[in-house]
Amino acid sequence: MSSEKSKRPILILTSAFGEGHNAAARNLAKALHQLDPERPVEVRDLFAEAYGGLYKVAQKAYFLFINHFPGLWGAFYSYLDRDKNAPRRIAVYKRGARLLAHTIQTMRPAVIASTYPAYNHLLDHLHGRVNRPFKTVTVVTDSITINSLWHSGHSDLYLVPNEVTAQVMNEAGVDRGSIRVTGFPVPPLFEQLRGHRESPGPGRPPKVLYLANPGQKNATRILRHLGEIEGIELSAACGRDEDLRKELQKVADTLEKPIRVEGWMSDLPERLASSHLIVSKAGGATVQECLAAATPLVMSQVIPGQEEGNAELLTKADCGCTATSPQTIAAAVRHAFSHGANVWKTWEANAWKTGTPDGARNSAKEVLRKAGLQVG
Repeated sequence: MSSEKSKRPILILTSAFGEGHNAAARNLAKALHQLDPERPVEVRDLFAEAYGGLYKVAQKAYFLFINHFPGLWGAFYSYLDRDKNAPRRIAVYKRGARLLAHTIQTMRPAVIASTYPAYNHLLDHLHGRVNRPFKTVTVVTDSITINSLWHSGHSDLYLVPNEVTAQVMNEAGVDRGSIRVTGFPVPPLFEQLRGHRESPGPGRPPKVLYLANPGQKNATRILRHLGEIEGIELSAACGRDEDLRKELQKVADTLEKPIRVEGWMSDLPERLASSHLIVSKAGGATVQECLAAATPLVMSQVIPGQEEGNAELLTKADCGCTATSPQTIAAAVRHAFSHGANVWKTWEANAWKTGTPDGARNSAKEVLRKAGLQVG
């Protein structure tokens, strides 16, 4: 192995259409730095860089559809899965293709790891599928319900979060030899966070954390119903959506019990690990981070198509449940902690077995190995 090759950087490509893509990219970069501190690693959202304001408009449209018109979004997602011509249409993103070509020429990466499937199709458009000057690795951020766009573009290696997803992709025509089950790249910190939480009991009320999805239309009603549950310690957070935070705070101010309402949480891994139960949407990153923390999850929203597999994974493993109305969410929380928290104890034990807190490290090792680079 030449010293020149050992210095070549790793390029990680992501997109902000769903937090799972960005989370996987960030955590993979952290793990790569831990394993190989001297190797340059860049995380880039080239669609955001290439399209600027138009990209932000597309993001807003995406969140509008998943929150207010989920049926239409589900139909569109299904159409993309069936449409055999979709990969060829990627050529219309000429500005993005030019920026990707320039980035590759300037960086000369040894590996391009993608957490968003569109990049593989751009690479096919630019470089074809053979004799590329770099290796490609795709980090699949969904479970079970895998859109064909993930694997219809060329990739030298696919990293998937669990064995059942590997089986689904193999049945869809992906060679099993090009699939590795690594676990989802959750923050490496989860490897140290597990095992420090005490079970609820006398003097230790269950800690419930409600993660409100920005734009979720029934978020205030969910908080109100959760706030009426006796015997729990309740917190809520809503990311950087300041308008939603104010609305949630108004609800919290009307309730008798104190509720901590927050915006962006810089210590989210620690909060997930210290909570006994999370209420949140079934996003790929959220589900996998809860499993990594061995923290059960009540899924308050499941986006048709892309999140259905995440929900199926969690419910089949009996690590939580789906409840999408304010009333059923509150009922699920009460049920989890009733009769000595027997349901919660079952969920927690199963989450311990299902989660992969070392997913980022496993993924980083595979990225380095695929390019023939030394694993530090």
